[in-house]
Amino acid sequence: MLTLLHDLRYSLRLLLKQPGFTAIAIITLALGVGANSAIFSVVNGVLLKPLPYSEPDRLVAMWETRNDDSRANASYPNYVDWRAQSTAFEQIAAYYNNSLTLVDGPEPSNLQVVITSPDLFPLLRVNPQLGRTFLPEEEKPGNRAVVLSHSAWRKHFGSDPNIVGQQIKLSGDGFTVVGVMPEGFNFPVQADPVDLWVSSALAGEKESEEDESMTEQRGFRAWSVIARLKPGVTVEQAQADMERVMDGLRAQYVDEVGGYSAAIKPYLSDIVGDARPALLMLFGAVGFVLLIACANVANLLLARALARRHEMAVRSALGAGWGRIVRQLLTESMLLALLGGAAGLLVATWGIDLLKSISPEELPRVQEVVLDGRVLGFTALISLLTGLVFGLAPALRAARTDLNEVLKEGGRSGGDSLGRTRVRSALVIVEVAVALILLVGAGLLINSFFRLQRVNPGFDPNRVLTLSVDLPDYKYGEPQQLIDFNREFKSRVERLPGVVAVGMVFPLPLSGSNAGTRFEIEGQPVERSQRPAVDLRVASGDYFRAMNIPLIAGRDFTERDDLKSPLTVIVNDALAQRYFPNENPIGKRIRPGISIDAGDPPYREIIGVVGAVKHDGLKADPRPEVYLPFSQVPFMTLSLVARTQADPLSLVGAVRDQVREMDKELPVDDVKTLEQYLSGSVAQPRFTTLLLVIFAGIAVILAAIGLYGVMAYSVTQRAHEIGIRMALGADARDVLKMVVGQGMKLAIIGVVIGLIAAYLLTQLMVSFLFGVSASDPATFGSITLLIGSITFLSCYIPARRATRVDPMEALRYE
Repeated sequence: MLTLLHDLRYSLRLLLKQPGFTAIAIITLALGVGANSAIFSVVNGVLLKPLPYSEPDRLVAMWETRNDDSRANASYPNYVDWRAQSTAFEQIAAYYNNSLTLVDGPEPSNLQVVITSPDLFPLLRVNPQLGRTFLPEEEKPGNRAVVLSHSAWRKHFGSDPNIVGQQIKLSGDGFTVVGVMPEGFNFPVQADPVDLWVSSALAGEKESEEDESMTEQRGFRAWSVIARLKPGVTVEQAQADMERVMDGLRAQYVDEVGGYSAAIKPYLSDIVGDARPALLMLFGAVGFVLLIACANVANLLLARALARRHEMAVRSALGAGWGRIVRQLLTESMLLALLGGAAGLLVATWGIDLLKSISPEELPRVQEVVLDGRVLGFTALISLLTGLVFGLAPALRAARTDLNEVLKEGGRSGGDSLGRTRVRSALVIVEVAVALILLVGAGLLINSFFRLQRVNPGFDPNRVLTLSVDLPDYKYGEPQQLIDFNREFKSRVERLPGVVAVGMVFPLPLSGSNAGTRFEIEGQPVERSQRPAVDLRVASGDYFRAMNIPLIAGRDFTERDDLKSPLTVIVNDALAQRYFPNENPIGKRIRPGISIDAGDPPYREIIGVVGAVKHDGLKADPRPEVYLPFSQVPFMTLSLVARTQADPLSLVGAVRDQVREMDKELPVDDVKTLEQYLSGSVAQPRFTTLLLVIFAGIAVILAAIGLYGVMAYSVTQRAHEIGIRMALGADARDVLKMVVGQGMKLAIIGVVIGLIAAYLLTQLMVSFLFGVSASDPATFGSITLLIGSITFLSCYIPARRATRVDPMEALRYE
């Protein structure tokens, strides 16, 4: 221990005596370690950190899948049968997101609500802070029980300790508060925290005996399902069990369940979704940055070790063994690494804040990302490992100093031996190769992202305001009330200054919401379970004009398309081309699976064909869509779409005023421009591309500095040789060619190795690319030219300095 303390003090004195060397090494390591720690904090918070529930590894998500493997939520009757007939689960719960309006307060507030079966809280094994959670009997209609989140209890009810048992009004209906959840609890895991949970009894209510409630409709797939596996049961075993259950349901309910299967996935994997491969790719990329940082510091230490050969020779002469010298030098490198790691923590703290600010909204759990103990441990570990990696080679080489060789050199500063230059050259080659790999990856993502942004979404997103006004059933329960409100609202917004066109729709493109059904073509009868799937849209007003969706054939909806007129439908050209090839679909009749009463869905006449819209994202091909006029299916909340002449957000205040004049209890929500929705749809690829570009930029800068340092040091060490060459007749061009050639030889080897490695590694990026091949020749060629130019400049500057060597000065110094 005393020896270690002595070595540490001596190492610290040496680092303080060379502040330039120490600062460069620490900054280089801080960039590498800090970037790795920042990315690891995101990987840890999103992928590795266990969910805040009891035994989270036993939680699984469940859903239904169609014949085409597309995902669908579950129906409540199917969920009830899963719960009763499956044997692989301890508990199963169903839930779906909704919103209810809290009128109390200065302004009406829309609360994030989860309608859930009573099984949810026992399944998650979480106890309330106050009161209780739902009882099994509160699944039955008539039990309007509500559990508050801690934040909603504090924000909307003043942390009232006597809130349990009180009645609160939500969207005009009375609910009984039965409990308050503890602070920090949130389910489901989502960006917008849940305000309260309501028993599924609410979904079991119906307006008349002839109607079916949401919990009775086997074909109404709106429920997400979570389950807890029994101890020892694997996901594969649970999947087999659910296939057995679904076989029975398909045989029993051919029309509603035929063509559907069940799927199971660990809950954490399900909520993480597509974020996992992107984060792992970024984690690998930032590891390359750390590798380059290590190579740079190793080169610095090798150069420093050469300058300390006489010191090492004296130590050897005084009896210091090989192991003692290695230990001293490793102590120095480890101390340097720890200082770099400490500085890296500062970089990581800033980096975490940056990552959270630029991360896409759909990145799950990103707000849970913190600099916790696991991240600190990771930082300490990689700091020690990097100290070992970049310090070992210089230490071993310095420990093998030949005493006779050093004494023979005397005062001469001879050039590096072949053995010494070989290690440093190899490190430069590695740096160039790794930098090229990162640049190629970044180039492919940039190319892909630009192509993605040039994709036509099927509408014009410029200067379009969108928002929603939720109409509660207790005020707007009748179809005509909904129709009248939306018609009046549209008329008022149209009269506002600067408004070009106004329409309404459900669901809004790129909003993350979707609706679907099946349909049948008249004269082509098909079993219900085999009918083709189609995306469902409900539109009103001048929706297509407001969105600039082209009308290809036929006509738009008018106010005459109401419940008293023949039923109509507009289809997109994707549906028309697939199901009516080489014929005019106008006048044909189809039957989408939607009706306003309990009877069979009616046939509707196709009156128009519009352009296809990329509803689910710019990468996805448009699917067949049907648009129904709201006046013929008036039972949902629509989003307003208003095209303006100027900034659409400047219209928000005026729109709110119009809503208050119509009904002061109605909140205005989801206020966004269409451009914001479009930007959000590419947030994930933009996030990945931006980070990889940053990492590639850091890598290139470090590699260029590394190559420059090696060449500058080589020029210094070869000053005597260059002086002799110039004294014997070599001119500046010869010296320039010699020095640049030496550096470019290393760069070319690094580029060749990097191109081969990049070609292999970019095949793993195929899922992140759009419209560009993983081996795109243009990207590979342009990146090769870029890295070649940078490395040439890194060689040229020291070479120019070499041409200014005075032969007489060099010879006199020697």
